[in-house]
Amino acid sequence: MATRKATLSKNNDVADQYTWTNATGSTVSVGDVIGISLISGRRRAAVILGNADNASGTIANGSVGQMLIRGRISVQKNTSTAFVKGATVYWDYSAKQADNHATAGAHNDFVIGMCSDDAATSDTTVEVDLNEGTLAYSMGSSSSSSSSSSSST
Repeated sequence: MATRKATLSKNNDVADQYTWTNATGSTVSVGDVIGISLISGRRRAAVILGNADNASGTIANGSVGQMLIRGRISVQKNTSTAFVKGATVYWDYSAKQADNHATAGAHNDFVIGMCSDDAATSDTTVEVDLNEGTLAYSMGSSSSSSSSSSSST
């Protein structure tokens, strides 16, 4: 069984989940962090919760499943990075982990939300309020190019 990249936190007061048709061009798995492109060209972070039949397994391209777009999650993080409560958390698409900045020129990096509790450099995960904070829904890169399709991990 694969290790999940994100898990729903036990300290969750609010969680919004939606039915979603996978149009990423590839299969996604439970716990994957993805960026859903908005009409504006910016991205909204989402976590895959499961397929239409149950909360496990994978969602093939073109199939229906559940995604989380709001709630508290725990994600793997860069262990050379510390986070303080309230800091913006980015998803490093190539490393498949949270970081405190978008990599220069990495157009697939995006903001996933706001840090909800301090995380030391030695911690392997960080708690994130998904799509919360002043930079939520924004592209991680300062590039002017935008994507019209979803990015998956």
